[in-house]
Amino acid sequence: MDVQTSLSTDLAEKIRIEILSERLRPGAKITELSLSRMFGVSRTPVREALKNLDTEGLIDMIPNRGAFVVGLSMDDLKDLYALRTSAEVQAVRWAVERRTADEMEGIEESLDFMIFYTERGDTKRMRSINAGFHRKIALASHCRIVIDDLFRMQEYIRYSIRIKPYRADELADILREHQAIFTAFKASDPEAGAAAMHTHIQNSLTRANL
Repeated sequence: MDVQTSLSTDLAEKIRIEILSERLRPGAKITELSLSRMFGVSRTPVREALKNLDTEGLIDMIPNRGAFVVGLSMDDLKDLYALRTSAEVQAVRWAVERRTADEMEGIEESLDFMIFYTERGDTKRMRSINAGFHRKIALASHCRIVIDDLFRMQEYIRYSIRIKPYRADELADILREHQAIFTAFKASDPEAGAAAMHTHIQNSLTRANL
């Protein structure tokens, strides 16, 4: 990846977060000039970043009118969770079968941190460690397509303003759901892992009021 491509990729990530968090509001018009000033870069990487975000559907580039923020609606998030369910369930099946010893150790380490932060009622850190737990499972699937798709979906969910923050009284349930997933890894039981992951994501939908 050359420097220009790397810059436009990093910039797309920053703009994506601004959109998902609704600091750039749905319907707002955005321009290359305003974004180049906002992020202190030239207009060339901004142009490439906007093309990427248009492909993702987060903005709409209309000829002779400009670029407008689309963002994610509640219906979009429901669809996203449905797609995530299918992808994560398959990912955990493959991860149970394909994970290396080092990957297993990394997943267990994330679970240990989840126990630590649950005991302390630290909802912010728990959310971060939770995301890492899922990323490690995706990587352990050793399927590039699933990994790429899941990382993007998890990013959308992580930064979306429409997803509620964790409540302290939810942490114990969230921990138990992840412990059930890890138990399937220890038992080398891909179907048990798939079932535990499905339950976890369905419960996440309920907690998010989706």
